[in-house]
Amino acid sequence: MSGTVLAIISDTHIGSTTGLATPTYNIQTRDPNETQEVQANVLQRWLWECWTDFWAYVREKQGKGKNAKRLIVVHLGDVIDNVHHSSTQVIPEVGDQMTLAYQILEPIVHRANAFFGILGTPTHAGIDHSHEAKLYRELGAQDYGQQLTLDIDGTSFDFAHHGRAGGRPWTSAGANVATEVAIDYATRGKPLPNYIIRGHRHVIDDSGLKIPGTRAISLPAWQLRTSYGHRVSPTVRSDIGGLIFVDGVLDDTKMRYKGQPDERKVIKV
Repeated sequence: MSGTVLAIISDTHIGSTTGLATPTYNIQTRDPNETQEVQANVLQRWLWECWTDFWAYVREKQGKGKNAKRLIVVHLGDVIDNVHHSSTQVIPEVGDQMTLAYQILEPIVHRANAFFGILGTPTHAGIDHSHEAKLYRELGAQDYGQQLTLDIDGTSFDFAHHGRAGGRPWTSAGANVATEVAIDYATRGKPLPNYIIRGHRHVIDDSGLKIPGTRAISLPAWQLRTSYGHRVSPTVRSDIGGLIFVDGVLDDTKMRYKGQPDERKVIKV
């Protein structure tokens, strides 16, 4: 193999009506007499198109044959949406969400040389992350936990789910995250990671060159806004996409897909 492609995804929220789903999927699978096939809605179909495009691009960057690069995949958590807060925007049974998540992720994990998982928010991951940990085990993750540091061909990455991003489009919390992590590594006598990668907030943020020696990046998600999102951030939409590194070089080509079905409407009357 010649080199490495690192593909990082976060916040798929599979099981949400605004999250990632296959074009068709089954619910009520606990009883064959009740099982129903569901057609993905408009939001989910658009997300699936972006998802398939993202992984096609990853395969392109890997190349083929004896010169193909190895593939490492990291999921930063909130894999499923879970059943929470009396929301009606979810598949009502966690087991169906887990099955759908496995169906979506297994083909990707199968062709990866290594897969790592980060535990997300307990609201979505289950009490003490029980659902998410089970899913990572079933997918054969090499390792999973609250935090992970990987050294990939000499480039180091610090992964965790929870991070901060600017609350407004013109603000950034990336430098704050980078500084906190830098202090943590320094007090323990460890070298700074080259990159600090976070999820959770569903919007892109980047410390850039503000903190010498490291760079903090907040990832986009694979879930469009829920009713809760519309309430707390009426003018901020989720960024959709993932982050790729090819031989240690950042590739942000697929970090922000455009054309979301939930864009602001303009109606002429």
